[in-house]
Amino acid sequence: MDILFIEFYIKKIYNKSLKEYFNVSSPVVSRWRKKSLPGNRLKEFFQKEETIDYYVLFERIYPKKS
Repeated sequence: MDILFIEFYIKKIYNKSLKEYFNVSSPVVSRWRKKSLPGNRLKEFFQKEETIDYYVLFERIYPKKS
């Protein structure tokens, strides 16, 4: 899962930064952007959001109108 999408999702849904959502410092987030999001943090995201499916998460941000 792409860190930029996770960051976008967190900003839209919770109005928080990655730093606030994962309770880490700015240098840690910077390192994640350069390398990748660690597996344990991806697992934490999955546990909180109950999915890592882009389509499901995107639909939470922009629900379909009927």
